[in-house]
Amino acid sequence: MDLRREAVRLRDEVQTTLHVPAKIRWGGLGELTVTVDGRTVFSKRGAGRIPEPGEITRLVESPR
Repeated sequence: MDLRREAVRLRDEVQTTLHVPAKIRWGGLGELTVTVDGRTVFSKRGAGRIPEPGEITRLVESPR
């Protein structure tokens, strides 16, 4: 799995659908974290998987 490619896809998804900047961090040991407006909305480490297409948008739009 290419985490850099996934990170770019996720960033583009958030910026295109929600029109907000997203911080996507990927790195060693398969880490992939998505942060929007200072809130971590998805962590591959916590979920044990990469997010599905559209999942980040749903998580950001859901009530906190």
